[in-house]
Amino acid sequence: MNSRLALLISLAGSAACAGGSTMRVGQEDAPNDTPVSLAPAPEGTADSVAQSTPDSTPPQSSIQDTARTDHGYVPYGNEASVQIRRIGQWTHTGIREARRTVIQDANAWAEFWSELGVGDRPSVDFTRSIVIAVAAGERPTGGHEIAVTKVTRREGELTAQVLETAPGPNCLSATALSQPVDVVVLEGDKPRSWSFVEQKEVRSCRP
Repeated sequence: MNSRLALLISLAGSAACAGGSTMRVGQEDAPNDTPVSLAPAPEGTADSVAQSTPDSTPPQSSIQDTARTDHGYVPYGNEASVQIRRIGQWTHTGIREARRTVIQDANAWAEFWSELGVGDRPSVDFTRSIVIAVAAGERPTGGHEIAVTKVTRREGELTAQVLETAPGPNCLSATALSQPVDVVVLEGDKPRSWSFVEQKEVRSCRP
């Protein structure tokens, strides 16, 4: 009886010592004052995506600027249509050669009008206006016309559009010679340069 009791007491003591040893080892390996380090989040997790998204997405303004550059938009120059006033349009004149003229002073205007030979010369204020005169040259029949249809101004340069019209084969025209001329005046600063854009058209007449 005494030997069995002694054996039980011995086993109980061994178990208590073993449990105490285990607890002491745990306290030494992980003291309460030492912070616990966590393993880094695996790649591709929500945290990783959230951190990388702001750096990988360009600002919206940069995207818009690139789009404008890629399309190559270039603003046009400051081109404006100029209002014209027609002085006269004639088919029988004294100017027998084709002519495109910009008149900017009174002397040149008087000389041109004398050659034109169609009556009294109208007055033009060349301090604020210029005259554009176009002549088709001498034609073998009537039915021919010439006209300044539009004038535009861009950065000091004038561009005048000129339309010449000839009668078609079925049109009845006078057999007399003709010398079509058109004269227009427009207000504005004197141009640095000018050019003419030509267009020809044949009038269609029913048989």
